[in-house]
Amino acid sequence: MQNFNQPTLKRDAQNNVAQGSYSDVTFRGQYTGTNLIYRGFARPGAAEGDNVWQLALLAYDGSNNITSITWPQATNGSASSEWNFNWTGRAGYTYS
Repeated sequence: MQNFNQPTLKRDAQNNVAQGSYSDVTFRGQYTGTNLIYRGFARPGAAEGDNVWQLALLAYDGSNNITSITWPQATNGSASSEWNFNWTGRAGYTYS
């Protein structure tokens, strides 16, 4: 599992940096061999069990090329890229 910090920012519809959106995030990754399977981002200092993580599940083909990135389902059943999941529960979520 990797743990890195990296800067992130958000852009508006015109691709301008949204004021006040620039911040550092913590990265967690779970790998199978050299393939990143689960990836998560949260604010530095967040506990892995806090519901403040943005998660994704990556799938690969036989040549180790990424074929899809899916997001965990929110309580309403739709895929969500929101920051309200926890890293420790990543394998228990349904991704779509």
